[in-house]
Amino acid sequence: MKAESRRWRTFGRTVAVVALLAAPLAAPAASTVTGGVIRFVGMIVAPPMQISGDTAPIGVAVGSASVAGQRFSRTVTFSAPPGVVSGADVALEVNGGTQSRDLVAARFVDGTGRVATARDGHYAVDRAGGVLSLNAKRTDTDTRVTVVVSYD
Repeated sequence: MKAESRRWRTFGRTVAVVALLAAPLAAPAASTVTGGVIRFVGMIVAPPMQISGDTAPIGVAVGSASVAGQRFSRTVTFSAPPGVVSGADVALEVNGGTQSRDLVAARFVDGTGRVATARDGHYAVDRAGGVLSLNAKRTDTDTRVTVVVSYD
């Protein structure tokens, strides 16, 4: 019973994080944001990684654009609870398919502190976790980023 309850709490947190990450990186403060789709395919058969998203702290910049009073940076943190033995593949989908490097600067630092480069647009996240920093490169384009996580 406790395991089932924990699974539902984990599922709820995952849904909340996915909804948070679906929000645009560059939404002006005066505008409203509508829409968004959350879609799950497959089945998670092992404990999932814990994923959280937040605005990037002051001083974190990866070739980002800036406008006074607006933040165009987000961080996504991956961590593994005890019992996770495999990792995940993380990819970015920007504005429904645009090449991510054209609109978003991304940097992944793994759980050991090493900067990892993307391989064909994908980052390998192992059980040590890591932090993915995302920054909009332009302020004149509405940049929506979907972080796609596929478990190994």
